[in-house]
Order: sequence, then C-alpha cells, then structure tokens
Amino acid sequence: MYGELTVRPFVGVLILLALGFVLPLLLPEYFLYLGNTLMMYAILALGLDLLLGWSGQFAFAHIAFFGIGIYTSALLQLRLGVPFIVGVPIAAAFAGLVGLLIAIPATRLRTVYLALATYAFAECAQWIFRAWDSVTKGSDGLRISAPDIFGYVVGTDRRAFPVMAIILALVLLSFLYLTRSKLGRELCAIRDSEHVASASGIDVKRTKVIAFVLSAVFAGLAGGTYTLFQSFVNPDSVGLAQLILVLTMVVVGGSGSIAGVLIGVVLIGLLPEFLRAAPRGLLVWQEFFYGLILVLATMFMPRGLWGLWQSLFARAKPQPAASPAAGARGPAA
Repeated sequence: MYGELTVRPFVGVLILLALGFVLPLLLPEYFLYLGNTLMMYAILALGLDLLLGWSGQFAFAHIAFFGIGIYTSALLQLRLGVPFIVGVPIAAAFAGLVGLLIAIPATRLRTVYLALATYAFAECAQWIFRAWDSVTKGSDGLRISAPDIFGYVVGTDRRAFPVMAIILALVLLSFLYLTRSKLGRELCAIRDSEHVASASGIDVKRTKVIAFVLSAVFAGLAGGTYTLFQSFVNPDSVGLAQLILVLTMVVVGGSGSIAGVLIGVVLIGLLPEFLRAAPRGLLVWQEFFYGLILVLATMFMPRGLWGLWQSLFARAKPQPAASPAAGARGPAA
C-alpha cells in the first residue's frame, strides 16, 4: 500500500494510454461515448474515495464541486474565450478553493453531522446553478462549445477519447503517488483512529482539510472533463441522483482501493446499458437499483467487490507446510 511505486501500475497506465489511441480506430461512436463517461466517473469517484475511503470522512459535497468544475470551465470558455487546457486547471483550482472554505468549518464535524452539513452545501450549490439564470441559464441549461486544444478541436467522442485517456492516466499516477506518500499514511491513520493519529504527532485537522481540498480538486477536474464530450449541462446533471451513483460506485467496488473504485465505476456505470437490454420499463427503476445495490453491498460486502476478491484469494492461496524438523522437535529432556 505504501512506499515506492512498483512497475505494475505504470504498465496499467501505459495500457490505458495505448487503448486511448487504438480504440477510437476500432469502436463505434456510442461505445466511445460510454468510455468517455466511465473515465470521467473514474476521476470523480477517485476524488470521493480519497475523502471517504482513505480519510474516513463521510462528506457529500463532492457533487457540488463537480458542478463547479463543469460550470467554471464552460463559462471561462464561453464568456472569456479561455482555452480548455487553461480553463480546466482553473476550474479545478477554484473547486479546491471553495472546498477549502467549506472544509475549515465542516471538518470540525463528524459522522452524520458532517454528512448532513456537506449534503446541505451540495443542495445549496444546485439551487445556485438553477436560480442564477444570468450566468448558468438556470433550468434551461447551458450549451457547451467544442473545446480547442492547440488546434485539436474536440467535437466528437472519437476525438475526445484519447484526451480523456491522457487525463485519466495523469490522475491515476498522481493518485498512486499520493496514496503511497506520507500524506497517504496520515490519511489512513486518521481513518482508523483520530485519537491514535493525533497521539502519533499527526495534525488531524490540517490533514483532513488537505484531503477535503484535494477531493474537491479531483471533482473539479472531473467537471472540466465533462465539457470535453458533452455539449449541454443543466442543474439535474449535478443533483442527488449523480451523488448516489458515484457513492454506489465507490462502495460496491471497494473504498480505499484504486482497483476497487475502478471496478465499481465500470460495473455501476454500465448498469443502465444492461437495464436497456432487460425487459421494457426497467430503465426507469435505475435509481432504485442503485439504492438497492448500495444497501446490499453495505450489508454483505463492507469492503466491496475488490475486498471480497482479496479475501477469497487469500483463503484459496495454499499455506506453507510446517517444517519437518519443527514437527519432530519434542520437549527438552
């Protein structure tokens, strides 16, 4: 979990980059749209997991920072002509700044009080997105023009796919480094026991604020990538349904694990596609299925699918046989 990075994560990132450039040549447009959506959700879910799975803070303002990233990057491009390559880092930084302002008072709270306070902020942010007609166009939604990256116009999902793969690869590398750093160890210590962490010399409050801000930055970055392959956004895109969806991805896949989060993103992200292929009428129940899966995973798979797989693998792994010499050694005379 900690220490220097091994070769395996870099191999996975290189495979992701290779697929990012090869798959647009092979797959139809709709499959590439699904891939772009899953990569965006991967960035968003990793940011939530940093807060929920690594530092143990049950905060639910994540979807608000996602919305801030979307609207900020879109408005910078539409109103000021700021290019995508500049606007997205600004949007992520702005989401982090708002996250800092929220984190300072919010991290004084714990458990359900923290969850309620941050959820209230998320609802307040959605109300602003809906009511500020002169800026966000309110419920009518905001049209997003195709980004231009050094002359590379991203007007289709096919052209957006390699850019999304590059961004996700950079996020994965930064997340891998972060979770194996001193800060990652401090976050895990706080998650396990704040009192023990404090007794070990960790500044609990400062570390929790840092985790909150970094989580907001990841959410803002995910919001910026939304503008790569989507041409329209309205407040419903950053509402409660999206929060439940991302939370389900983290819990079902396995919080506190990069591989688990990615598994949850793929499975839950593709669930609507499976429901479309199911008997007619099931698609309208997708939010019910999300909630049901979340409850069942919490009850029967507290460590998610990745944790369940690790447990089964550990049980199936053959144990080393006892040494014959040790078995023959008797009591001393």
